[in-house]
Amino acid sequence: MYKIKDVEREMNISLSTIRYYERQGIAIGTRQENGYRVFDEEDKILLEYLVVMKHVGFSIAEIKELLAFLKFPESDDCSQRSNQLLTEKEIEIKQKIKHEQMVLSLIKELKPKIVAKEYGQYETEINSKISTIYQEIKQSTLGESR
Repeated sequence: MYKIKDVEREMNISLSTIRYYERQGIAIGTRQENGYRVFDEEDKILLEYLVVMKHVGFSIAEIKELLAFLKFPESDDCSQRSNQLLTEKEIEIKQKIKHEQMVLSLIKELKPKIVAKEYGQYETEINSKISTIYQEIKQSTLGESR
């Protein structure tokens, strides 16, 4: 068993983050009679899961939904909904990767121009590329909000 301070130190997850998850209805750890919370290996795995899912863009609501699916007996409805949610996230992540690759490409192109003090010569071209990336992001964001 681990105390909350041990988990914070070992996993580099702040106390406020752990408490935030708890306030959001994601039970992590077990409260002892004295009110202190203790964590076991399963709790640490859950925290790793939460950090990874948040990092790739899952909302707390989506994470809670997926966690609920893990607790319920397998069913067609559960399987279909979790598959739908994961497919939607897969599409979002691929789109985000595409945008990040576009930005990375621009950075790679821009760095030598800045070092050579040639940025001004390419400012229009660079602004055009930034505008293209912006339009791509805007389009994908509009698609998500529909």
